[in-house]
Amino acid sequence: MKIIRKWLDRTIEVFACVVMTMMVLVACWQVISRYVFNDPSTFSEELLRFSLVWLSVIGLAYVAGKSEHIALTLFLDKFPKNLVKYWNMLIQVVFILFAIYIMIIGGWKVSSNAMMQVSPVLQLSMGKVYYALPLSGVLIIVYSVMNIVDLFKAQPVKASDNEKSSLVGDKQYD
Repeated sequence: MKIIRKWLDRTIEVFACVVMTMMVLVACWQVISRYVFNDPSTFSEELLRFSLVWLSVIGLAYVAGKSEHIALTLFLDKFPKNLVKYWNMLIQVVFILFAIYIMIIGGWKVSSNAMMQVSPVLQLSMGKVYYALPLSGVLIIVYSVMNIVDLFKAQPVKASDNEKSSLVGDKQYD
């Protein structure tokens, strides 16, 4: 499992770095072509928009897989340590259901319906742009399954004396 997670993490990290670098270069080209050459680039805005869609949706899968989404960490930090494992499991199941019904099934329908639409400048099928949704859904499921397996393997967390006192609202001062 660790090898798969490491490979998947690395692949998404490299993808994100390449796409982000390309976006910065294209945005710089857009500015230079507009203000220096007084001839704005025609492809850059569309390419940046489509790249942002892919980067955001694939990044969503990565962050969900790491359980580092801001709402999750903010929410889970408030829970007693002995309940965190169960809430984490529930969150992973909700992620899987969301990924199946919204990202994969819904994304596939959107992609299929948009396959005949072509972007005006790049002449790219819009269905290919929307393929980011089902792909991200598959990645979310893979990550969530790995997270559930990791939760089952994890040893039960025992709260230290400081954690026990903070759970009931007492303050510890040095």
